[in-house]
Amino acid sequence: MAELQSSLFCCPVCHSAVLESPVALICSDCGKAYPLVDGIPCFGDSDTFYEGRWAQPDSSAGSLRNRLVKKERFFVNGLRGRRGRILDLGCGGGWRLFATVGHSVGIDISLASLQSARRLYDQVAQARLTAFPFADESFDFVVSSDVLGHIPLTEKDATLSEIYRVLKPGGLTWHYVEADGDDPLMRFAKGYPELYTRHIVEPEGHIGLEPAGSAAARFERAGFRIAGQVPCYRGLTYVGRFVQYFDNGFKERSLFIRLLVLSCKLATIAGPIELAANLGMSFLIELGDRILPERWAGGLLICCEKP
Repeated sequence: MAELQSSLFCCPVCHSAVLESPVALICSDCGKAYPLVDGIPCFGDSDTFYEGRWAQPDSSAGSLRNRLVKKERFFVNGLRGRRGRILDLGCGGGWRLFATVGHSVGIDISLASLQSARRLYDQVAQARLTAFPFADESFDFVVSSDVLGHIPLTEKDATLSEIYRVLKPGGLTWHYVEADGDDPLMRFAKGYPELYTRHIVEPEGHIGLEPAGSAAARFERAGFRIAGQVPCYRGLTYVGRFVQYFDNGFKERSLFIRLLVLSCKLATIAGPIELAANLGMSFLIELGDRILPERWAGGLLICCEKP
């Protein structure tokens, strides 16, 4: 066995160097073995819920769509002109935008997603977000999009602690965090707990939603300096997402919801019509994020620095 000279990986338990064998990476200190599956180091167990669910690579890197979708534009603008080693948490199939920054690494618990992501990233690994297989101060940048809302509330602080640990001093971290909005639609949905769980929480695994302000406060408690934050998607979303959430038992509880679902379904019958509708929604989302209450935010865009 030989120590991995060019690898960033280390034991996620004791953070010691790992030794490479044909079938595993083995901690040089505690001796724990981590199997290689199709060449991918596996430092954590898989999860059947996520396996292959978001495995499609995103080859965009500043496209028109990236600039129109608010949460994508956040990363395009934040990373513009920056160069360094970058870690993508819950990477799914990967995003080429992140790979353009420099040496790119993705971690996820889905092997199918990682098999796709390695087409874009320099290194990938299966790992839990509470125990990163990297040494202290390994990265210039850490990013995640639509990930932190999937982490149970009891594990969020551990994840932020890991982000802090692997960032270099002065390193930056950008996140789109799904939030628990207190807007009229979500208040209506929560009035039917069984429907809310079945159609809004469970389909995408959003088991760790909290208000945008609470999510931001976690970063501060973890030691980060908040460089910028935007509570966003204040009660508004794209037409397809509205249909996904409410074209079910909810529409039987409210004539208003039924009419909204019908309108949104009509807007999704053809690609050009849906595109036009979502362009209009993008404008309304931008307007709403300026005038509607922050507590309505269904998401948080946040950039933090490690002092």
